[in-house]
Amino acid sequence: MKLFLVTTVLTAMTLTACSVNEQEKKTFNPQSYQVADTAGLQLRFEQLNQTLAKDFSQLKKVESMAFSDQSALDVQNLKTLNQHFVANTALKSSKIAYCEVMNHYFAEMYHLGHVNLALVKDVKLPNAANEDLSQVFANADQFYDFIINRYTTYKQAQETMQYGCNLKGALTD
Repeated sequence: MKLFLVTTVLTAMTLTACSVNEQEKKTFNPQSYQVADTAGLQLRFEQLNQTLAKDFSQLKKVESMAFSDQSALDVQNLKTLNQHFVANTALKSSKIAYCEVMNHYFAEMYHLGHVNLALVKDVKLPNAANEDLSQVFANADQFYDFIINRYTTYKQAQETMQYGCNLKGALTD
């Protein structure tokens, strides 16, 4: 009888864990990123930046103790991202929240550009005038290199807070 009870409990726990993992998996729907023309794509990038500004502002309010600088993030110049870092003494939950906001933004940006690869070459991104955006958005590795080494100071922000955000993983989910 005890063996039956233990087996039942373990089976229930396994099924519950599997269903939670399935719920957490997000399905990528390329059609939700599709736009008709360059103007539509430009507008979607601008809306994405507005969402980042709002989400980052909310993050700073919720995690106010983790940020020494409470000024608004300039989403038109992500080279200033390292000025909006989470302190290395902050709780891990604050660092995770920061990573979630930023990785979500970059993943959305990548999907939007990648799905509309034929149109992205004519889009204007701030501080990316000398970039071949069709090359940047061609694959996750190219985009990762662009974000980490040329478009933002996301790498420096992670180094300062002494916590890695696994952007590569976020781009391939």
